Amino acid sequence: MKSLTKNIQSEETILHLIHHAFPHAVCNGIEELTEGYFNVAYKISLDHAPSCILKIAPPKDAPVMSYEKNIMMSEVLAMRTVKEQTGIPVAEVLYYDDSLTQLNSPYFFMEILEGASLHSILPSLSEAVQSEIRTETGRWNRKINGIKGSRFGYPGQPALQGSDWHQVFSLMIKLAFSDAERLSIDLKVSREQLFRDLDRSREIFDEVKIPVLVHWDLWDGNIFVKDNRITGIIDWERSLWADPLMEVGFRTYVPDRDFYNGYGIERLSEKEYLRALWYDVYTMLLVSQECDYRQYETRDMYDWASGHLVDKFNELHRTIHSITP
Repeated sequence: MKSLTKNIQSEETILHLIHHAFPHAVCNGIEELTEGYFNVAYKISLDHAPSCILKIAPPKDAPVMSYEKNIMMSEVLAMRTVKEQTGIPVAEVLYYDDSLTQLNSPYFFMEILEGASLHSILPSLSEAVQSEIRTETGRWNRKINGIKGSRFGYPGQPALQGSDWHQVFSLMIKLAFSDAERLSIDLKVSREQLFRDLDRSREIFDEVKIPVLVHWDLWDGNIFVKDNRITGIIDWERSLWADPLMEVGFRTYVPDRDFYNGYGIERLSEKEYLRALWYDVYTMLLVSQECDYRQYETRDMYDWASGHLVDKFNELHRTIHSITP
């Protein structure tokens, strides 16, 4: 996927970064990995050191959405935290540099996970195996959400953190609209109505008392599988301290019964479902803007996301007025 935020580097620069991180290693291969949408990534083959993946953050002058600022720091923090506190399969961070002395953007090297993304091999898997993997995803996701934090919000942005989840989430929504206004992106929903509904929904957000680690991007492309088992979970850059219902497995437009079973719940309560709708809307507010911020080659992502945004915005409005006084 071509994207404006991908910070493509020359072979000479990549070799310099490799030598800085692994002074005694010899590089015998560099391959760009093209599945990602935001950061550029390279598979690095080394002698005298483990072969690894190099990820490089966007250029400093690349236009990014508010929530995307400093998210490489969030990714490294999440990976190290999960590695230390759980048995969840996550790549080890081998070297992280945010000093900007070797490159004008942060970067890190991590170990290579075995297997392939679930997205790439899904058609080759039986329905029974797919069900087992999604159930296992639910179990792992429950463990991720078992890691507690001290404040809600994005780890790399202290200004977007707080102890009141409704306040933090409201700020996240405001910034999403500000980002859209910056590039004159038509989100197809009423900002005024949305914030009236958000104010009316305060009580359901007050149920969320404890910030927990949320991966927030655990779709099939970020689940690695080998021999019908999960071998790793990748792309932690969008992780944040939040409500577990933000996780992909709880999105209402792709209900996943196997995920629910693995997570250990039968169904969402009425108020939980309403919060899940809010996270549908927030997610689609952001995804609807990716085409413009990253300058994708087609508008397919915008059409898909803005369509879901309108549908879930309308469902959210109806649901709020049916269950809140």
